[in-house]
Amino acid sequence: MSTASPSTTSTFLLSQWIRRAIDEVDLSALANSSVASNHPSQWPANVRNSMALCSEEYFISALRVARCLADQISEAEDNIAGREHSDSDDERSTLLPAPGINWADKVQVHLTSDGAANLNNDVNSKLLFSIEKADFLPDDMSYKGQSEDGMRRIYSLGLVFYEIFSGGERPVEIEQPKGGGEESYADDTEEISQELSQETSEHNVGPLPPFDDGDGDSFDIANIFDDDDVIEDEDEYNLCNNILGDDFFDAENPRKRQTQSCHYKVYDVSVEPLKAKLLPGPLCDLVANMIDCADGNPSGEDSYHKMSEVRDDLQLMLDKPAIYLYDQDMGRAEIQFGDRMFGRNAELSTIKDAYRRSASDSSEFVIISAASGYGKSLLAHEFGKHVLAGGGIFLSGKFDQLQQGKPFSALAFALDVYCGILLEGSGPSSSKVAEIASKLRSSLGNEAYHLTKLIPNLASILDGPEILAINLNEDCGNAQKRLQYLLCQLLQAISSTFSAPVTLFLDDLQWADQASMEAVLQLLINLGPSSQENKCFFFLGCCREGELDEEHPLWKLLCKADTLSIEFTNIKLDMMDVQTINTMVSETLCLSPRIT
Repeated sequence: MSTASPSTTSTFLLSQWIRRAIDEVDLSALANSSVASNHPSQWPANVRNSMALCSEEYFISALRVARCLADQISEAEDNIAGREHSDSDDERSTLLPAPGINWADKVQVHLTSDGAANLNNDVNSKLLFSIEKADFLPDDMSYKGQSEDGMRRIYSLGLVFYEIFSGGERPVEIEQPKGGGEESYADDTEEISQELSQETSEHNVGPLPPFDDGDGDSFDIANIFDDDDVIEDEDEYNLCNNILGDDFFDAENPRKRQTQSCHYKVYDVSVEPLKAKLLPGPLCDLVANMIDCADGNPSGEDSYHKMSEVRDDLQLMLDKPAIYLYDQDMGRAEIQFGDRMFGRNAELSTIKDAYRRSASDSSEFVIISAASGYGKSLLAHEFGKHVLAGGGIFLSGKFDQLQQGKPFSALAFALDVYCGILLEGSGPSSSKVAEIASKLRSSLGNEAYHLTKLIPNLASILDGPEILAINLNEDCGNAQKRLQYLLCQLLQAISSTFSAPVTLFLDDLQWADQASMEAVLQLLINLGPSSQENKCFFFLGCCREGELDEEHPLWKLLCKADTLSIEFTNIKLDMMDVQTINTMVSETLCLSPRIT
């Protein structure tokens, strides 16, 4: 029961918390305000309870309660394992409630201090969903946990979870068991006691005198068999063997030996009632797999074998509910192993650090190298999300093996896409687009025609007669140098208009042309922090490993950058380890990592 009255307490018994939390769920968003009878207060109780159970408010809070309980049992089991391998006499950390079907009656839920304060002030602020922890009542933590009881504990906690997620309902198999429920349990205990008495007479053992343990204390051996848990302690079991003979607990009487750890009746419980309440399938499967541990020999491939597995699965449901909690239509979903990054956080941090330095200290760029399929592009685009989230501009282009003879192909593509985004988002008449056009006309004049041939969308931004003139007699070398200058002017206009740093990402640099790499070098020189304009430009490239030689344009860029004291970082990606690959498969298939 609660430690104080409901108006002042911050701790509730599990059944009390379930009932009050369900009543507090706000379902007004689901009501039709134009129909008075459709207000949640007018709904039948069973309908309202069903809607409340599936609400995120109650559901996530219930998951937190469940995880706390699994964590408490898991920690105690770890202490049990440590005790069995050490000489420690401290048994307090290994005490657990004895396996049974009534664990739910032994659980208490604690609110956070804020939740308790709101409750004391009678403030309707979802206080019952402010869970600090949940644990078992201290008075019920008296059982000396045994490692062999692990599966029974999973079963017992599974029944608690059933009650939590059903809204306080106990499994019908336990509420109305075949053969009379609790009376059946008492009958079983009496039957075992009678069998023990019969075994005693068969071994010609008469009434036993009080036993003296040598310290002046005595007790009646017969009293060992009076309790429901007939033989609970290992010392009692050894004592009976010494007095009654080693064959007293022989193979013909396995049931009596099992009572060494605990004695409770096991029920086959179905989770179909949970599914009928429209609870997520993964959660119903979790409860079913826990109940499958009743006989200590789970049959399914996804069955649990220790409590820490239950705890970890619950944590995954809390951390990533879209993947591990809510139902997935895998029949329609396309399985793709390329839309999320895994195992590259250290490399991503290295790129972010270089990006910050390039904005304040000196020009710097990063090259990512690895074999094909190692995730170079995915890492670069993950960094692009960071740039955009910080208000920066991220331009992305890709070199094509079949267009190596076409200068500026990837760079022009990146700028054309960005100009298209500007036009699509705001149109040619917007103030920002007009400002870019004005700056380009002012700095480039008629020279802008050269850029519009490379960047078609730029013509829509300029939208004026200034672009009509062209010098047809200009040689190719001068044209490329002019384009390098014009590209720098365009990026400078974009950066100054939006007051944002510009990041240029070019993929597949192994197929880059000489003109593009020289343009990148000019951008690093002219738009770096040391330039007169003090603009921020950051270059990120990806290159396939093992395909560069001393004549390659990228190699020449690296050599010139070193001569000009422009810093660069080479990030080499290695193969992902087994754990990372398992995580990737797990999240893609929406299955627990312990299964995949």
